[in-house]
Amino acid sequence: MATIKDVAAMAGVSVSTVSYALNGNRSISERKKLAVKEAVQKLGYRPRAIARSLASGRTHIIAILFPPVDHGIGLPEIDLIMEASKNVMSRAYHLVIWTLQTNNPDELVQLISQELVDGVIMMEVHRKDRRIAVLRKAGIPFILLGRDDAAPDETYIDVDFFTTMMQCLVWLKKLGHRRIVFINQSRKSFKNGYGPVVRTHESFTELCHSLEISGREYFCESNGEAVLGKMEEIFAACPGTTAFVVMNDKALPGIISGVMRQGLSIPKDVSIVSIVSSAAAASYMVPRLSLFEMNIGRLIEATVSQLIAKIEGRYIEIPERLVPCILREYQSTGPARNGA
Repeated sequence: MATIKDVAAMAGVSVSTVSYALNGNRSISERKKLAVKEAVQKLGYRPRAIARSLASGRTHIIAILFPPVDHGIGLPEIDLIMEASKNVMSRAYHLVIWTLQTNNPDELVQLISQELVDGVIMMEVHRKDRRIAVLRKAGIPFILLGRDDAAPDETYIDVDFFTTMMQCLVWLKKLGHRRIVFINQSRKSFKNGYGPVVRTHESFTELCHSLEISGREYFCESNGEAVLGKMEEIFAACPGTTAFVVMNDKALPGIISGVMRQGLSIPKDVSIVSIVSSAAAASYMVPRLSLFEMNIGRLIEATVSQLIAKIEGRYIEIPERLVPCILREYQSTGPARNGA
């Protein structure tokens, strides 16, 4: 395995120059940078994280906090984590995942005390999230991928849930839909203050009133039996429903089955649109679902840029901290039947 001395010898520079070129601690000439880069590539050299941290005071490792949550990990969450991994690697950092409970900050305290990471991205943000106080007290750079209204001064990047819901309902209304059901995630997630569930609930309630839409919201578990039972309840209580807005990817197969069990077709009789979702999740459904897709690239770019700026003691302006989703219209939506 190649060492830093091997790189220095091939590049014709000192060991310290190689270190400066890799860590960016001092400016060196472009000629020397190029020589070091070529030597690193030819030798397949990989600097050891511990050695780098001793030299620079940093590990160049970022942790992403993804706690075990009631709704589990779905394709949108996986897409966010994968995009974050690619983004930090492009900046010569590495990403690790810490799966710690939101209500057990002691584990987080223990991990931070080991000084394994330079900064933290906190996902699955809840209202009055106890992890924020732990990170703040530890003095470690961190950023929220989500928002906590109880901590308004903390740096965050989040989906613009209100704008996304508004665009969705306005679009459906133009298609003639006036009787719309919103299927949210579980009631437990809502009671626990899980940000996306709370914000979409508030947005749907407010917008149905202002847009003069007859809207009804249901909280739903993600398992198949629960979803099918909920669909029977919905059709019994809301017989004129022509469109479903869904923020519960794991419930989508059950929702589609529930519609078909009523002898209805999609989208001729009932339209379905998934919000705050991923293209992959929608593409697995039959018919292929229309969706408001998370702009994962912009969310992660802003999040990682801001965090690394904090780590390196720089300031950057983030012009847009709330990022709306993007409409992708496919096969599951169409005009309301009979102009209902």
